[in-house]
Amino acid sequence: MNTHVSIRSIICLSLTILCLAFMSNAQSTLPCQLCHSNEKADWLLGRHSNTQTDVAGELAANWAGQAPDSVIHGSGAEDCVACHGPVAVTTGTGMTEVQVMGHFFTTTGGLYTASTTAADTANWPHVACVSCHDVPADHPATMPAISIFNSATAQYESLPTASKLCGQCHGTLRFADTDHRIYEAWKLSRHGHRGQEDIAGELAANWAGQTPDSVVNGSAAENCIACHAPTSVPQKGTLTEVDALLRYFTTTGGAFTASTTATDTVHWPDMACNACHNPHNPGALSYYNSTTKAYQIMSSSNQLCGQCHGSLRFPDTDHRSYDLELGTGGVGVPDKITMPAQCVDCHMGKSDVDGTNSLMFKGHRWAPVFQEPDGSAFASCTRCHTGMSADSASAQIDKWQAEFESLDATAESLYVKADSIAQHGQDPTKLQLVADARHNLDMVELDESGGFHNHRYAVALLNDATARVGLVTGIRPPAKGNGLPTVFSLLQNYPNPFNPATTIRYGLPQKSVVQLTVFNTLGQLVATLVQGEEEAGYHEVKFDGSGLSSGVYLYRLTAGSFVQTRKLLLLK
Repeated sequence: MNTHVSIRSIICLSLTILCLAFMSNAQSTLPCQLCHSNEKADWLLGRHSNTQTDVAGELAANWAGQAPDSVIHGSGAEDCVACHGPVAVTTGTGMTEVQVMGHFFTTTGGLYTASTTAADTANWPHVACVSCHDVPADHPATMPAISIFNSATAQYESLPTASKLCGQCHGTLRFADTDHRIYEAWKLSRHGHRGQEDIAGELAANWAGQTPDSVVNGSAAENCIACHAPTSVPQKGTLTEVDALLRYFTTTGGAFTASTTATDTVHWPDMACNACHNPHNPGALSYYNSTTKAYQIMSSSNQLCGQCHGSLRFPDTDHRSYDLELGTGGVGVPDKITMPAQCVDCHMGKSDVDGTNSLMFKGHRWAPVFQEPDGSAFASCTRCHTGMSADSASAQIDKWQAEFESLDATAESLYVKADSIAQHGQDPTKLQLVADARHNLDMVELDESGGFHNHRYAVALLNDATARVGLVTGIRPPAKGNGLPTVFSLLQNYPNPFNPATTIRYGLPQKSVVQLTVFNTLGQLVATLVQGEEEAGYHEVKFDGSGLSSGVYLYRLTAGSFVQTRKLLLLK
């Protein structure tokens, strides 16, 4: 028998027995913090624990001269109690919502004034634990259910998912005319719909005959749960990621089939509110890890988004938006950041105009461009590019994506030819050129934005990949739009090793004074291949090493402030 029982467990058990003996109602009266001290500490840091001041400020600013009844039942009613402190109606022997508004906020002659403040702050419950948790009398023997406490009826309403709970106050699920529409925005986004359908299709197409354990833990594992629905693994429950796949997707004999479909769509959470928000402190950027069943605090929105839209959690992922936005990692392409911003600057843009989706959605549509209620468009681009309209922003995005699609199609077509040539001849230099081209192509294609993210860097990667495979196929590569490179670049010479001659290729995005030189490993100048002004474009020059001995040499391109050096190997 394990004798190492915590003092906290003993206290909780003892209090449960006492409460069961004397309790006359259906709710537990256990103090939550006895067993949930960490959650209480988190709650105290969040907005849910500080709602009375906000309501008082709203009443003073917008309801001066009005009575509490007008706030709750008037033509422009805003039922503050329902979302900001619903269990306040249980104060004393019980109150109505109107009585709560009169008791907890000061009035003069029964009316609010510009000086209205909070009253009886000791008993105001804020958004308390029992606002969102229906805690049964025999808790912890029976766990709380996800529920909203309805202050109008003083009854709990059970809800299937945490997002449905959040949507009661942060959406229109309870008040259709609310100006808080985060839930609706989330439902419009890929975070809030089609996640289960997408996984079912993936399982049917690529995992037929495999078990859920293979998907999560196998040699080629793709932990679908971790990013598509991490909260399908309950924080305090025993369900694992493997269990979640079994529960939410059909199997035959314990294995997925080509006919696998989604099941239990009611409780499937998608990428829920509480996947990125610790519900006890929703303002803190947090990532819910379905493996550890714990929240991890993130230092930035990029770090949070990069867990699933990049390689931060799964280094071998095929989702690389975060990585491309860093503007680094390409072979032979200088690092570049097109837009030095956080993911949310573009994907959670909002205005401050009342009644607009851009304000009411609070960014949770995640689309850079979307429609307002009056039919006009909003584009987050305009927050920084003040001279740009939503329409011109959309046109620019379309232009970038069309350009990317064309360049990518060309690069892929040439890559197939180059790969065939390299594999057939097994020339090490050609194989390396093809491998480097594949690396750069994968970086931009796995970004999945169609060339919108870090556009200039993406185009530079495509042009570089095309140039590399062009050295293998002998086809001179096309470049971006007007035929010009977008960045300075110095490509690896081909062939390499060489004897006696090799070709060196470089790109200039603008007219520049260029110097291309070759040195030995002692730093002694061997040859000056180019010296003078050259037009923008791709250039190539032959280097003949007939009069040199075998060995490693260095070639350096200087063009304005750009300097890059590479190695070449002469073997005789």
